[in-house]
Amino acid sequence: MMRWYGDAAESENMPTLRRTFHPMQRTRIHLEQTESTNDIASQWLKTASPSEVLTVWTSNQTKGRGQRGKAWDQSPGLDLAWTAAVKWPAGAPQRDPVVLNKAVTASIRRAISSLLCDSPRVRTVGIKWPNDIVIQNETGHWLKCAGILIENTWRGTAWDGLLVGVGVNVNSTQQEEPRRCALGEFTATPLTIANVEAHLARHVLDAIEAQDAPSDYDAHLVGRGQTEQFSFEGQSGAGTVKAVNADGALEMEWTPEGGRPRVLTVDRSDALTWDWLWK
Repeated sequence: MMRWYGDAAESENMPTLRRTFHPMQRTRIHLEQTESTNDIASQWLKTASPSEVLTVWTSNQTKGRGQRGKAWDQSPGLDLAWTAAVKWPAGAPQRDPVVLNKAVTASIRRAISSLLCDSPRVRTVGIKWPNDIVIQNETGHWLKCAGILIENTWRGTAWDGLLVGVGVNVNSTQQEEPRRCALGEFTATPLTIANVEAHLARHVLDAIEAQDAPSDYDAHLVGRGQTEQFSFEGQSGAGTVKAVNADGALEMEWTPEGGRPRVLTVDRSDALTWDWLWK
């Protein structure tokens, strides 16, 4: 176990952010193997003191989970499973969970983008609502490289803490998964898991401690402002992503086949199929 005190190092690509409270006490744990970094962090959070943060990571997670209880499979020794657990400081200013979740998601996108910034094979790194980080390659295809699971913890009616779980495909082979990719496919030399973890921790913890949420979430929301083919609850149509609202739902302009245009609010990810994205 290693303890960090004070601020994490700043990245050249990070926006200037104001701190909402003094930097929290950070504990970092690396595990050779575990069933789930989220489970480890969740147990830690039950006895953590205010103003404490834990980051736990491994390259060998055996029972990872994603959104809505889905499994997150990773290749042992080649991919990263990472979780941050935060116990809010006593008397910390009230924050909006959706705003913070968007800021954390944007910071994860930014961390991955910074690792691939020199790659000529990457057009952009985007956020696919609600919880995926995707890469658009040089041919214009979108591929998933990371999944995010953010859970808020409560003590009664008080927002008590936060769990941020991230799975990143780093050096694994994704040839049998046409919608997925690994970061190493876009770099001249293999990335080390430790380096990816360091980038992720720096960006995410800075976002958690920041008062001003960065504005780059909307700018990197996949499909924003584009009219594309979607299926909503099994019905095909044309949709244009507008924004993620204050409740965390996806707002779209929607025209079902044979129907009239309307504003659509999508609050369940399994209700919407992104027909156009994986072509």
